[in-house]
Amino acid sequence: MAQDSLLSDELLRHLMAVGQVDILVGVPTLDNASTIGGVVRAVHQAFATYFPRDRAVLVNSDGGSRDGTPGLVKDYSLDEAGTVTVSHSLRTMHRISAPYHGLPGKGSALRQILTAADLVQARAVAVLDADVASVTPERVAALIRPVKDHQFDYVAPVYARHPLDGPLVTQLVRPLIRGAYGWQVREPLAAEFGCSGRFLSHCLEQDIWESDVAKYGIDLWVTGAALSAGFRCCEAPLGPRVTTAAHARLGFQDVFQQVVGAAFLVLEQHAPYWLPRQQSEPLALVGTPTSEAGEPPTVDASRLTQTFCSDLQNLQSVLEPILSANTLSRLNAIAEGDCGQLRYPDDLWVRTVWEFLAAFHRGVMRRDHITQALIPLYLGRTGSFLIQYAQAAPADVEAALEAVGLEFERSKPSLVECWNQASPR
Repeated sequence: MAQDSLLSDELLRHLMAVGQVDILVGVPTLDNASTIGGVVRAVHQAFATYFPRDRAVLVNSDGGSRDGTPGLVKDYSLDEAGTVTVSHSLRTMHRISAPYHGLPGKGSALRQILTAADLVQARAVAVLDADVASVTPERVAALIRPVKDHQFDYVAPVYARHPLDGPLVTQLVRPLIRGAYGWQVREPLAAEFGCSGRFLSHCLEQDIWESDVAKYGIDLWVTGAALSAGFRCCEAPLGPRVTTAAHARLGFQDVFQQVVGAAFLVLEQHAPYWLPRQQSEPLALVGTPTSEAGEPPTVDASRLTQTFCSDLQNLQSVLEPILSANTLSRLNAIAEGDCGQLRYPDDLWVRTVWEFLAAFHRGVMRRDHITQALIPLYLGRTGSFLIQYAQAAPADVEAALEAVGLEFERSKPSLVECWNQASPR
């Protein structure tokens, strides 16, 4: 499909009037009236303060807001000629939740923004999350400068937050991506990033935009695409990430299945790259991180571990085709003790995740059943970690998380062996 056919006639007219630009900032929106004003002001202040000699444009791709968001984008723009607002059609109404901080049609919105950037030949692009209430001109510049000044192709954000925050990232997605791809990315699920024209052209050429990955996991796919295709990648500190609950959110189980299902699908797509990778490397850091750690989350860890113990007994027949006999035996053994003080060791957790990924790849049962069966095991691991480190200093928690990442790396040969045992269905 020709790239310009993805853009409406109205948008094409706007972009032709803008002409070639140096910088494009894209903001997907859906009912973000409470935060969009601060985002738009920060973008235009970044243009004026940090890139005064560059041609720059803000593109807002709106998914059908009913709260006046597109009008507010124009009202808050300091330079109306430098702002383009357009709606994108929604073929589905899936709502991607907290870890993605995404929107219905997020893949469609991102595709539209990247297509617009390709058309105007933007040299540097930043995509922002309209749910974030802490956007500043400095944050916008932090995503653009590594591309513009240092020729990086992909810029991932680093947020200042407590290491116990976001366990779905810290316990599962982050170390999973590290162990597989061989790159250490703090925020592999981030909806915000910077990129070069070269990288966005590569993304647009890929045949994923009508797939489930685009619907449920486009942010993670972008990260994986950058890591696996030889692009120069870096991270940029953005400070704290403060969001608003602008939309109704999915429940935890739906979020978990979308995130983990997308992660497993992305790993399948990029398997030729990561299967032979060994160990891991940190990404270059462009900018100065803050020392702010944020507040630890308030979670009833014992409730999580009790859920693990009770659900594990009911899942035996489901887990038998997924897990090896040794792994399942060890899980049953730790559930027989005091669930209020459960210890789910790193090596057992990593082995659990690798075996689930391999089972997903082999298609031992319906894939949504596989990701659903992982939920109580994840709750047990998360609860165990919180019980152990709830009172620990942030540096000690970071050290423990580093140990988890290293265990994913160390045990990767077992995944490769399982992966190659049988072809996927």
